[in-house]
Amino acid sequence: MKVTKEQAQQNRLALLEAAGQLFKQHGIDGVGVADVCRQAGLTHGALYKHFTDKQDLAAQAFAHAFQAGHGRASQPGLAGAGPRRTFASYLDRYLSRTVRDNMAKGCPLVSTACETARQGEAVSRSYADAFAELRAGVMATLPEETAPAERAALASTVVAALVGAMAISRGMAKADRAEADAVLAQVRGVLESLGGLAVR
Repeated sequence: MKVTKEQAQQNRLALLEAAGQLFKQHGIDGVGVADVCRQAGLTHGALYKHFTDKQDLAAQAFAHAFQAGHGRASQPGLAGAGPRRTFASYLDRYLSRTVRDNMAKGCPLVSTACETARQGEAVSRSYADAFAELRAGVMATLPEETAPAERAALASTVVAALVGAMAISRGMAKADRAEADAVLAQVRGVLESLGGLAVR
């Protein structure tokens, strides 16, 4: 039976969603194509109609997961209150203890921060594109009177702090939850003060 164009698109989305969730939970190397197919309820044949190989799937799943999360972090409803509120929304979403405690949630920049270096160029490109987009989003919330080069450096620092704080907090949460929570709170406090952005 021939698959309709609409069903094919739904299948592709199901595979991207399944792969994105599994890769964030278990890492790209910890998940096989069979796991993704099983999670999506589809066959290997369906997967290979949309993706050339696992690296292609990983790169596209990373981009899909990032776009979904970044879209929520920068949605117009949050931005409508002005740049300071939008900056606060990045902190809320990236330094959330709820997200920290659920490996399937959150930004894939965090969950694949070190693993991406062990993957191919396509995955690395998705990672680089996501970083650039997140940095641009953060830059848009910073004071316009700041020189462009300084804003770019500050935005890079903010993104690095968001990703690093979440990765460190996740890494220590099972052993020392109080300290893991403190890392998120401390980094948030410092970021709130950067560039004179008091967002509370």
